[in-house]
Parts: sequence; C-alpha cells; structure tokens
Amino acid sequence: MIVVPGPASQILGVKVARLLNSEIAAVSFKNFPDGETYVRVEEELKDKDVLLIQSTYKPQDEKLIQLFLLIDAIKQMNPKKLRLVIPYFAYARQDKQFKKGEPLSIKVIEQIIEKLGVDELYTIDIHEPKVLNYLKIKAKDLTAMTLFGEYFKNKKISNPIVIAPDDGAIHRAETVAKILDSEYVSFDKFRDKDTGEITMDYKKLDVKDRDVVIVDDIISTGGTMIKAIQMIKKQGGGNVYVAATHTILIGEAKSKILAAGAAEIIGTDTIPSETSILSVAPLIAEQFKGF
Repeated sequence: MIVVPGPASQILGVKVARLLNSEIAAVSFKNFPDGETYVRVEEELKDKDVLLIQSTYKPQDEKLIQLFLLIDAIKQMNPKKLRLVIPYFAYARQDKQFKKGEPLSIKVIEQIIEKLGVDELYTIDIHEPKVLNYLKIKAKDLTAMTLFGEYFKNKKISNPIVIAPDDGAIHRAETVAKILDSEYVSFDKFRDKDTGEITMDYKKLDVKDRDVVIVDDIISTGGTMIKAIQMIKKQGGGNVYVAATHTILIGEAKSKILAAGAAEIIGTDTIPSETSILSVAPLIAEQFKGF
C-alpha cells in the first residue's frame, strides 16, 4: 500500500504511513493568483493499492476541491484500488433537509466522491453515521472514542462519570465509559432550527465531587459544552474534561469553554490545532494493516 497525504493531512498521512511501514507519495499543491487550486501527485500509482488521506476542515470548500482533484489525478494513473480516509468530513451536519428548499449537502458530496471512482470510504466520528448509507461503495465510520477512553484511564481521574451533551452522542459516552468502567448519561438538548440557539433542560446528575468527562464528535462554537459545564459545576462537579474528535473551536470558543470551568479540552489531529492532543493515526493504521 502507498499512502497519499492530501494537503490538509500532510503530517497525519506521514504518521499513518510510518505505522504501516508504507511508501509515501509526495503531493505538491498551491493556489493560482486567481484563487484556483492546483494539486499534483508526484509518484507513479499504476496497479498500486492507494490510501488517500484528506481532511476537510476550514476552509472546507478549498479542502474539498483539493480532494476531488486528487481523486481524479490518482484514478488517471489506474491504481489497483483507491481507499479514501476523510478524518473530518465537512458538511456532514447537513444530513437532512431541515427546512424546505435546502440541499442535502452531505449526500451531494458523497455522490461526487463515488462518481470520481473511489473504491472505499472511511471517516472518523462523522456526525451521523447513517449518512454513509447514501453510498453504494464500501463506507465505514471509525471512532476515536476508544482513544479518549484510554487517555482518561491513564490519567486516573477520580470516580469519573461520562456525559454526552445530547441523546445523539450517548453511544460515544458509552464507549468511553466502558473503558473507564464508569457510569454514563446524557443531557436533553434542543436546537432552534431558525436561530440555531441551543437550550438544555436542567437535569439532576450524580456529579458532586466527581471528575466529569463530556464527550462529543464536534465542538464548533462551544455553546453546547459551555451550558453543560455550567450545569455540572452548579451541581458540585469536580474536574470537568471536554473531549471531542473534531475541535473546530470557532472564534473565542476555547477561552469561553475554559472560562466556564473546563479543566482541559482534548481533541484529535483530524483537525490540527492546539487541542490536538491525541492522534488518530494508530486508529487509521489499524484499519489497513495487512493490505
């Protein structure tokens, strides 16, 4: 297998290749003066098993165009098989038509990827895994929650409880809780479809003097996490740790989460940032051992 690290996942791609003891195909890329994107794969890929890794964080549209162009460039070399890993999959939260007249954005992007000729697609903690069912090719969502579980197990936090910010993330909390041998619960969260404003019902929690781990797939503005932290602190919770696979952290989200009382924000390198404490490279490499 030969690994192609896309422009958005250069370091992550190299980490995966080293773990797999695989070749690395260099990629050159730039923007033309008018803003258009240029990419070039600098290795011959004919009859090779290719693993392309390209995340699609901000600026998402640029990362997606890079991805589409890379897929076409690789397919023109006639590889034996092209497997694609999108660590952070942009537009995945537009997974349904919330209001009349809206596109089903994630389905559109998946259809483009499929038509370009990708053989298999892998993601990590996509917002709603069922959106992968739009694809006819093999598609699989990996989870970084096991990495968080091991991280907090090694940290030896005190009498922990794992909390999901809403019912949609309860399966993520369960995965972490199993590793910690702890309880897990969820808040009741509601989002206004028109304003995007988040409300949370008060919920009595057994958190007094206990360390709390809040887990989710994405932290964007931090609004959900801030409300959760405040509720936990009001009920006497101990250290509150915030963990999410994709820490987008728009604007002052990081400082606001810490100001609300979080002891630490832990993210992964699906999106490179100051909070990318854990690497998903071992998770990806494990999936492709033996290929």
